[in-house]
Amino acid sequence: MSTYQGVIVRFRCITVILFLFALLFSLNGKAQDSVVLNVPYTIKTDTITRIDTTYIIDTIIKPVQYIKIDTVFFQSDHDTVTKAKTKKELQKEAISHKFEGNIGLTLNQLAITHWAAGGESNSSGKANFNFKYTYNRRLFNYVISGVFGYGLSTYARDKRVEKTEDRCEISTTMSHNNKKNLTFTSIGALKTQFAKGYTYPNDSVPISGFFAPAYLTISVGYTYNFKDIASIFISPVAGKLTFVNDQKLADEGAYGVEAGYWNIVEGDSIWIPGKKFLSEIGINVLIKYKQDFGEKFSIFSNLNLYNNYMDHNKSNRWNIDVDWETGIRFLISKQISTVINIHLIYDDNIKFTVTEIENGVEITKQRPILQFKESLGISFLYKFATK
Repeated sequence: MSTYQGVIVRFRCITVILFLFALLFSLNGKAQDSVVLNVPYTIKTDTITRIDTTYIIDTIIKPVQYIKIDTVFFQSDHDTVTKAKTKKELQKEAISHKFEGNIGLTLNQLAITHWAAGGESNSSGKANFNFKYTYNRRLFNYVISGVFGYGLSTYARDKRVEKTEDRCEISTTMSHNNKKNLTFTSIGALKTQFAKGYTYPNDSVPISGFFAPAYLTISVGYTYNFKDIASIFISPVAGKLTFVNDQKLADEGAYGVEAGYWNIVEGDSIWIPGKKFLSEIGINVLIKYKQDFGEKFSIFSNLNLYNNYMDHNKSNRWNIDVDWETGIRFLISKQISTVINIHLIYDDNIKFTVTEIENGVEITKQRPILQFKESLGISFLYKFATK
């Protein structure tokens, strides 16, 4: 091949290369008079799909795009625009938060002057604060709730003040979100009170206080839901810790803890302080019911049963702790309601001083008693909730 022919071949190669570059640039370009038509389409998920998104008429055909799909695509209501949601957007939609609750104030007043039937002028008040925080995800959800209340009653004759309400409870519940009636659930609950308690009229010797006692219960089991109205939670293995953060009460063996005692060793007496906590393992059953009957009337009931089947005293292993609260609410207006509340508690570890007559002899002893509390009042209620 001559030098001239080699030059010709190189020139033709260069010409072809330039033509190809020019063609590529023209394909990425866009003519001034081009007309664009968008074609609606539907794309399946979790696949790799070739999409012809746009046709440009009489000018240039835009190159085909390849999109790796890790999202969800759907058509709009008008079937004209196709939208795609990214994974992060789907995760945000799958997560929901809600914080709700109410603040209530109940007031009562009674004035008596020269009343033949008897009685004493008094006034009382009670403040309540309840909240509930719900966090939902695809696989699980948890709820944090709290119930707080404090009430006082004052008497005009001797100007004494008595506590009528003292409640501090917080709990957290985590459940597997399988959208079925039966779900795996774990519950942690803490109950105590704010101030010291007394057996009135004796207000000099406290029988309880903050974290004296306090109950911490941790349960793992299954919950069965009935149409968002009622639920039953059963935990075959539930731990319960009782705290008595008052050494005097602990030395007395209050609320089931081991009492203090004198240990005599070689003629010397050594005081062994009472323990401040008691640990138990047993079965826990929680039954909840809540239903609204229209906008003016609602009812709720919570029953908690606990049995310590590991009690060192075998005769006590069949004793069941009961905590049952029922409330009925009549809504007068958005901010005013009438509430009836009944609360029953039975705990074999909570003992009261009672006097009984046996064989003609008066005997004072300690034994558990069913605790009963009922309240009825008109409350000023403020509700709040996030979207």
